[in-house]
Amino acid sequence: MNNNLYQASLKALTEAGVPQDVAAKASEVVAKDDPCKENLGRTTQDQQAVNEAMDWYRRGNG
Repeated sequence: MNNNLYQASLKALTEAGVPQDVAAKASEVVAKDDPCKENLGRTTQDQQAVNEAMDWYRRGNG
């Protein structure tokens, strides 16, 4: 896991109004992304966590 990416993602999401727990889950997924794998190596559950965070993000920045 890329800890720097995790921290940057968590900070950006929480500052945009995404709840801490939602932001943490999505940030964990992003920090584990593997560009060499299909869908960045994300499971369906991983993608759902990112989608939920993006929904919150859009609400706060829309």
